[in-house]
Amino acid sequence: MLLLLGVALSLFHYYQLSQVMRNDGSKLFERVVQQVGRELDNVYRPPMQALNLLSLSSLVKTENLAERLDYLPLLARVLTDNPQLNSVYVGWHDGDYLMLRPLRNPLGQQRFAAPQHAAWMAWHIGADGNLRHNSYLFLNTDLRIIEARMATDEGFDPRQRPWYAAANSADQRLVTTPYVFFSTREFGTTLARAADNHAVLGADLTLDQLSDTLRQQRVTPSSELILYTGEGIVIAYQDPQRLQHTTLGSGALEPRRFQELGSTLLATIALDGYRQQRQTVKELEGQRWVIQQQRIGVQGSPDTYLAVLVPEAELLADAYRLRQQGFWFSLAASLALLTLGWVLWWRLRPAL
Repeated sequence: MLLLLGVALSLFHYYQLSQVMRNDGSKLFERVVQQVGRELDNVYRPPMQALNLLSLSSLVKTENLAERLDYLPLLARVLTDNPQLNSVYVGWHDGDYLMLRPLRNPLGQQRFAAPQHAAWMAWHIGADGNLRHNSYLFLNTDLRIIEARMATDEGFDPRQRPWYAAANSADQRLVTTPYVFFSTREFGTTLARAADNHAVLGADLTLDQLSDTLRQQRVTPSSELILYTGEGIVIAYQDPQRLQHTTLGSGALEPRRFQELGSTLLATIALDGYRQQRQTVKELEGQRWVIQQQRIGVQGSPDTYLAVLVPEAELLADAYRLRQQGFWFSLAASLALLTLGWVLWWRLRPAL
Protein backbone atom coordinates (compact mmCIF):
# COMPACT_ATOMS: atom_id res chain seq x y z
CA MET A 1 0.00 0.00 0.00
CA LEU A 2 2.86 2.38 0.79
CA LEU A 3 4.49 1.64 -2.56
CA LEU A 4 1.23 2.16 -4.46
CA LEU A 5 0.62 5.40 -2.59
CA GLY A 6 4.14 6.63 -3.45
CA VAL A 7 3.76 5.79 -7.13
CA ALA A 8 0.32 7.42 -7.25
CA LEU A 9 1.64 10.61 -5.62
CA SER A 10 4.64 10.66 -7.99
CA LEU A 11 2.40 10.33 -11.06
CA PHE A 12 -0.01 12.96 -9.72
CA HIS A 13 2.89 15.34 -9.11
CA TYR A 14 4.26 14.57 -12.61
CA TYR A 15 1.02 15.35 -14.44
CA GLN A 16 0.19 18.40 -12.34
CA LEU A 17 3.66 19.82 -12.98
CA SER A 18 3.24 19.08 -16.70
CA GLN A 19 0.04 21.16 -16.74
CA VAL A 20 1.71 24.01 -14.87
CA MET A 21 4.66 23.86 -17.30
CA ARG A 22 2.39 24.13 -20.33
CA ASN A 23 0.52 27.08 -18.84
CA ASP A 24 3.74 28.84 -17.86
CA GLY A 25 5.27 27.91 -21.22
CA SER A 26 2.35 29.55 -23.01
CA LYS A 27 2.86 32.75 -21.03
CA LEU A 28 6.61 32.64 -21.65
CA PHE A 29 5.99 32.17 -25.36
CA GLU A 30 3.62 35.14 -25.46
CA ARG A 31 6.29 37.30 -23.83
CA VAL A 32 8.83 36.12 -26.41
CA VAL A 33 6.51 36.99 -29.29
CA GLN A 34 5.81 40.40 -27.76
CA GLN A 35 9.56 41.02 -27.47
CA VAL A 36 10.08 40.14 -31.13
CA GLY A 37 7.20 42.45 -32.05
CA ARG A 38 8.79 45.29 -30.08
CA GLU A 39 12.15 44.74 -31.78
CA LEU A 40 10.52 44.88 -35.21
CA ASP A 41 8.67 48.02 -34.17
CA ASN A 42 12.04 49.52 -33.22
CA VAL A 43 13.26 48.73 -36.74
CA TYR A 44 10.40 50.56 -38.46
CA ARG A 45 9.26 53.34 -36.15
CA PRO A 46 12.40 55.55 -35.79
CA PRO A 47 13.05 55.75 -39.57
CA MET A 48 9.40 56.55 -40.15
CA GLN A 49 9.60 59.36 -37.62
CA ALA A 50 12.75 60.65 -39.34
CA LEU A 51 10.98 60.67 -42.72
CA ASN A 52 8.08 62.58 -41.18
CA LEU A 53 10.50 65.27 -40.00
CA LEU A 54 12.34 65.35 -43.33
CA SER A 55 9.04 65.89 -45.12
CA LEU A 56 8.66 69.15 -43.18
CA SER A 57 12.16 70.41 -44.02
CA SER A 58 13.07 72.76 -46.83
CA LEU A 59 14.97 69.96 -48.58
CA VAL A 60 11.85 68.96 -50.51
CA LYS A 61 11.62 72.49 -51.97
CA THR A 62 15.21 72.66 -53.27
CA GLU A 63 15.74 72.82 -57.03
CA ASN A 64 19.37 71.91 -57.71
CA LEU A 65 22.37 70.01 -56.39
CA ALA A 66 24.06 73.08 -54.91
CA GLU A 67 21.08 73.70 -52.64
CA ARG A 68 20.69 70.03 -51.77
CA LEU A 69 24.28 69.54 -50.65
CA ASP A 70 23.52 71.57 -47.53
CA TYR A 71 21.09 68.85 -46.44
CA LEU A 72 23.50 65.90 -46.70
CA PRO A 73 24.41 66.16 -42.97
CA LEU A 74 20.70 65.85 -42.18
CA LEU A 75 20.38 62.71 -44.31
CA ALA A 76 23.59 61.33 -42.83
CA ARG A 77 22.22 61.83 -39.31
CA VAL A 78 19.14 59.76 -40.22
CA LEU A 79 21.38 56.92 -41.43
CA THR A 80 23.71 57.15 -38.45
CA ASP A 81 20.83 57.05 -35.98
CA ASN A 82 19.21 54.17 -37.87
CA PRO A 83 22.00 51.74 -38.83
CA GLN A 84 19.39 49.23 -40.05
CA LEU A 85 18.81 51.48 -43.09
CA ASN A 86 20.57 50.83 -46.36
CA SER A 87 19.98 54.31 -47.78
CA VAL A 88 17.74 57.37 -47.58
CA TYR A 89 16.61 59.44 -50.55
CA VAL A 90 14.25 61.97 -52.08
CA GLY A 91 12.46 61.78 -55.43
CA TRP A 92 10.99 65.02 -56.80
CA HIS A 93 7.94 65.38 -59.00
CA ASP A 94 10.06 66.64 -61.91
CA GLY A 95 12.19 63.47 -61.87
CA ASP A 96 15.11 64.81 -59.80
CA TYR A 97 16.59 62.43 -57.27
CA LEU A 98 19.04 62.49 -54.36
CA MET A 99 20.20 59.44 -52.46
CA LEU A 100 22.73 59.09 -49.66
CA ARG A 101 24.09 55.73 -48.59
CA PRO A 102 26.85 54.78 -46.15
CA LEU A 103 29.78 52.71 -47.42
CA ARG A 104 30.04 50.60 -44.28
CA ASN A 105 32.09 47.72 -45.65
CA PRO A 106 34.49 46.81 -48.47
CA LEU A 107 31.67 45.20 -50.46
CA GLY A 108 29.80 48.50 -50.67
CA GLN A 109 32.96 50.33 -51.68
CA GLN A 110 33.76 47.76 -54.37
CA ARG A 111 30.23 47.83 -55.78
CA PHE A 112 30.58 51.53 -56.65
CA ALA A 113 34.36 51.57 -57.20
CA ALA A 114 34.61 54.11 -54.40
CA PRO A 115 37.90 55.92 -53.80
CA GLN A 116 39.95 55.24 -50.71
CA HIS A 117 38.64 56.86 -47.50
CA ALA A 118 35.14 57.27 -48.96
CA ALA A 119 32.59 56.80 -46.16
CA TRP A 120 29.47 58.00 -47.98
CA MET A 121 28.13 58.01 -51.51
CA ALA A 122 25.51 60.42 -52.83
CA TRP A 123 23.69 59.78 -56.10
CA HIS A 124 22.09 62.80 -57.72
CA ILE A 125 19.95 63.12 -60.82
CA GLY A 126 19.02 66.61 -61.92
CA ALA A 127 18.01 68.47 -65.02
CA ASP A 128 19.55 71.53 -66.62
CA GLY A 129 17.05 72.49 -69.25
CA ASN A 130 16.58 69.39 -71.41
CA LEU A 131 19.89 67.91 -70.30
CA ARG A 132 19.87 65.46 -67.40
CA HIS A 133 22.90 65.11 -65.13
CA ASN A 134 23.54 61.79 -63.40
CA SER A 135 26.39 61.89 -60.91
CA TYR A 136 28.00 60.07 -57.99
CA LEU A 137 29.55 62.04 -55.15
CA PHE A 138 31.93 60.26 -52.79
CA LEU A 139 32.39 61.85 -49.40
CA ASN A 140 34.66 61.31 -46.40
CA THR A 141 33.52 60.93 -42.79
CA ASP A 142 33.16 64.75 -42.54
CA LEU A 143 30.87 64.72 -45.60
CA ARG A 144 33.41 66.59 -47.69
CA ILE A 145 33.43 65.61 -51.36
CA ILE A 146 36.60 63.73 -52.26
CA GLU A 147 35.49 62.71 -55.76
CA ALA A 148 32.64 63.63 -58.11
CA ARG A 149 31.96 61.30 -60.99
CA MET A 150 29.51 61.30 -63.87
CA ALA A 151 27.39 58.15 -63.71
CA THR A 152 25.97 56.15 -66.58
CA ASP A 153 22.38 57.05 -67.29
CA GLU A 154 20.52 53.77 -66.85
CA GLY A 155 17.11 55.31 -67.30
CA PHE A 156 16.32 55.55 -63.60
CA ASP A 157 13.27 57.68 -62.88
CA PRO A 158 12.10 57.85 -59.25
CA ARG A 159 8.53 58.49 -60.39
CA GLN A 160 8.41 55.01 -61.91
CA ARG A 161 9.59 53.16 -58.81
CA PRO A 162 7.12 51.24 -56.59
CA TRP A 163 7.79 53.31 -53.47
CA TYR A 164 7.16 56.62 -55.25
CA ALA A 165 3.90 55.63 -56.90
CA ALA A 166 2.54 53.99 -53.74
CA ALA A 167 3.40 56.87 -51.37
CA ASN A 168 2.30 59.56 -53.81
CA SER A 169 -1.11 58.00 -54.36
CA ALA A 170 -1.63 57.17 -50.69
CA ASP A 171 -0.47 60.62 -49.52
CA GLN A 172 0.78 59.06 -46.30
CA ARG A 173 3.67 57.01 -44.98
CA LEU A 174 3.84 53.39 -45.98
CA VAL A 175 6.00 50.27 -46.16
CA THR A 176 6.25 48.51 -49.52
CA THR A 177 6.20 44.78 -50.15
CA PRO A 178 9.66 43.37 -51.03
CA TYR A 179 11.11 44.25 -54.43
CA VAL A 180 14.52 44.51 -56.12
CA PHE A 181 16.43 47.74 -55.47
CA PHE A 182 17.58 49.49 -58.65
CA SER A 183 21.13 50.42 -57.68
CA THR A 184 22.27 47.33 -55.75
CA ARG A 185 19.94 44.57 -57.09
CA GLU A 186 19.25 43.56 -53.51
CA PHE A 187 15.85 42.51 -52.23
CA GLY A 188 14.31 44.80 -49.67
CA THR A 189 11.42 46.92 -48.56
CA THR A 190 11.07 50.69 -48.61
CA LEU A 191 9.66 53.05 -46.01
CA ALA A 192 8.20 55.99 -47.93
CA ARG A 193 6.52 59.28 -47.12
CA ALA A 194 4.96 61.86 -49.43
CA ALA A 195 5.90 65.48 -48.79
CA ASP A 196 3.00 67.68 -49.90
CA ASN A 197 3.11 68.15 -53.66
CA HIS A 198 6.87 68.47 -53.89
CA ALA A 199 8.51 65.08 -53.42
CA VAL A 200 8.47 61.61 -51.92
CA LEU A 201 11.03 60.53 -49.31
CA GLY A 202 12.18 56.96 -48.93
CA ALA A 203 14.47 54.76 -46.85
CA ASP A 204 15.53 51.23 -47.75
CA LEU A 205 15.74 48.16 -45.55
CA THR A 206 17.26 45.08 -47.15
CA LEU A 207 15.77 41.67 -46.39
CA ASP A 208 19.18 40.71 -45.00
CA GLN A 209 18.95 43.53 -42.46
CA LEU A 210 15.43 42.58 -41.42
CA SER A 211 16.41 38.92 -41.26
CA ASP A 212 19.34 39.78 -39.00
CA THR A 213 16.85 41.34 -36.57
CA LEU A 214 14.89 38.08 -36.50
CA ARG A 215 18.05 36.01 -36.15
CA GLN A 216 19.01 37.95 -33.02
CA GLN A 217 15.61 37.15 -31.50
CA ARG A 218 15.77 33.36 -31.93
CA VAL A 219 14.41 31.78 -28.78
CA THR A 220 16.11 28.36 -29.04
CA PRO A 221 18.59 26.76 -31.48
CA SER A 222 15.84 25.08 -33.54
CA SER A 223 13.22 27.83 -33.41
CA GLU A 224 11.84 29.37 -36.60
CA LEU A 225 10.89 33.04 -37.03
CA ILE A 226 9.37 34.43 -40.18
CA LEU A 227 7.89 37.80 -41.14
CA TYR A 228 5.53 37.70 -44.11
CA THR A 229 2.67 39.50 -45.84
CA GLY A 230 -0.94 38.39 -45.85
CA GLU A 231 -0.31 36.94 -49.33
CA GLY A 232 2.51 34.79 -47.98
CA ILE A 233 5.43 36.80 -49.42
CA VAL A 234 8.36 36.52 -47.01
CA ILE A 235 9.75 39.81 -45.72
CA ALA A 236 12.31 38.40 -43.30
CA TYR A 237 13.58 34.97 -42.31
CA GLN A 238 16.44 33.86 -40.09
CA ASP A 239 18.22 32.35 -43.11
CA PRO A 240 18.27 35.22 -45.67
CA GLN A 241 19.96 33.05 -48.32
CA ARG A 242 16.61 31.33 -48.87
CA LEU A 243 14.66 34.51 -49.45
CA GLN A 244 15.01 34.96 -53.19
CA HIS A 245 14.92 32.81 -56.28
CA THR A 246 15.01 33.19 -60.04
CA THR A 247 11.78 32.73 -61.92
CA LEU A 248 12.10 29.92 -64.42
CA GLY A 249 12.24 31.17 -68.00
CA SER A 250 12.48 34.85 -67.14
CA GLY A 251 15.69 35.20 -65.13
CA ALA A 252 13.93 37.72 -62.89
CA LEU A 253 14.51 37.66 -59.16
CA GLU A 254 11.43 37.24 -57.03
CA PRO A 255 10.86 36.92 -53.28
CA ARG A 256 9.80 33.54 -52.00
CA ARG A 257 6.52 32.65 -50.40
CA PHE A 258 6.00 31.08 -47.01
CA GLN A 259 5.95 27.50 -48.29
CA GLU A 260 8.93 27.92 -50.64
CA LEU A 261 11.69 28.22 -48.05
CA GLY A 262 12.63 24.56 -48.12
CA SER A 263 11.17 23.87 -44.68
CA THR A 264 8.66 21.04 -44.31
CA LEU A 265 7.57 22.62 -41.06
CA LEU A 266 6.73 25.99 -42.64
CA ALA A 267 5.09 24.35 -45.64
CA THR A 268 2.81 22.43 -43.28
CA ILE A 269 1.85 25.57 -41.39
CA ALA A 270 1.13 27.37 -44.68
CA LEU A 271 -1.57 24.81 -45.49
CA ASP A 272 -3.71 26.37 -42.76
CA GLY A 273 -3.54 29.77 -44.47
CA TYR A 274 -1.37 32.86 -44.13
CA ARG A 275 -3.75 35.24 -42.35
CA GLN A 276 -3.71 33.44 -39.03
CA GLN A 277 -3.70 34.90 -35.55
CA ARG A 278 -3.38 32.02 -33.14
CA GLN A 279 -1.31 30.10 -30.66
CA THR A 280 -1.38 26.35 -31.05
CA VAL A 281 0.68 23.20 -30.58
CA LYS A 282 1.34 20.79 -33.43
CA GLU A 283 3.14 17.48 -33.74
CA LEU A 284 5.57 18.03 -36.62
CA GLU A 285 8.87 16.45 -37.63
CA GLY A 286 8.76 14.07 -34.68
CA GLN A 287 8.29 16.66 -31.92
CA ARG A 288 5.78 19.07 -30.45
CA TRP A 289 6.00 22.66 -31.71
CA VAL A 290 4.51 25.70 -30.02
CA ILE A 291 3.32 28.00 -32.81
CA GLN A 292 2.12 31.56 -32.72
CA GLN A 293 1.06 33.66 -35.68
CA GLN A 294 -0.04 37.23 -35.24
CA ARG A 295 -0.44 40.42 -37.20
CA ILE A 296 2.22 43.06 -36.64
CA GLY A 297 0.74 46.54 -36.58
CA VAL A 298 3.22 48.63 -38.58
CA GLN A 299 1.36 51.73 -39.73
CA GLY A 300 1.24 52.08 -43.49
CA SER A 301 2.48 48.55 -44.15
CA PRO A 302 0.56 45.85 -45.98
CA ASP A 303 -0.89 43.13 -43.77
CA THR A 304 2.24 41.87 -42.04
CA TYR A 305 2.36 38.75 -39.91
CA LEU A 306 4.93 37.24 -37.58
CA ALA A 307 5.17 33.47 -37.12
CA VAL A 308 7.24 32.06 -34.27
CA LEU A 309 7.70 28.29 -34.04
CA VAL A 310 9.60 26.76 -31.13
CA PRO A 311 10.07 23.08 -30.18
CA GLU A 312 8.32 22.58 -26.86
CA ALA A 313 11.19 20.42 -25.61
CA GLU A 314 13.63 23.32 -26.14
CA LEU A 315 11.28 26.01 -24.82
CA LEU A 316 10.72 24.08 -21.58
CA ALA A 317 14.03 22.22 -21.39
CA ASP A 318 14.80 23.30 -17.81
CA ALA A 319 11.24 22.61 -16.68
CA TYR A 320 11.35 19.13 -18.25
CA ARG A 321 14.58 18.42 -16.42
CA LEU A 322 13.15 19.56 -13.07
CA ARG A 323 9.98 17.56 -13.68
CA GLN A 324 11.95 14.40 -14.36
CA GLN A 325 14.14 14.96 -11.32
CA GLY A 326 11.06 15.58 -9.17
CA PHE A 327 9.39 12.37 -10.37
CA TRP A 328 12.42 10.20 -9.66
CA PHE A 329 13.00 11.90 -6.33
CA SER A 330 9.39 11.21 -5.28
CA LEU A 331 9.66 7.62 -6.40
CA ALA A 332 12.98 7.16 -4.61
CA ALA A 333 11.54 8.68 -1.43
CA SER A 334 8.60 6.26 -1.62
CA LEU A 335 10.95 3.30 -2.02
CA ALA A 336 13.08 4.54 0.87
CA LEU A 337 10.01 4.84 3.10
CA LEU A 338 8.88 1.38 2.00
CA THR A 339 12.31 -0.07 2.92
CA LEU A 340 12.28 1.74 6.25
CA GLY A 341 8.78 0.47 6.98
CA TRP A 342 9.77 -3.08 6.13
CA VAL A 343 12.86 -2.89 8.39
CA LEU A 344 10.80 -1.51 11.25
CA TRP A 345 8.14 -4.15 10.76
CA TRP A 346 10.81 -6.90 10.72
CA ARG A 347 12.35 -5.66 13.99
CA LEU A 348 9.05 -5.16 15.74
CA ARG A 349 7.53 -8.43 14.58
CA PRO A 350 8.82 -10.54 17.59
CA ALA A 351 7.37 -8.06 20.05
CA LEU A 352 4.05 -8.17 18.24
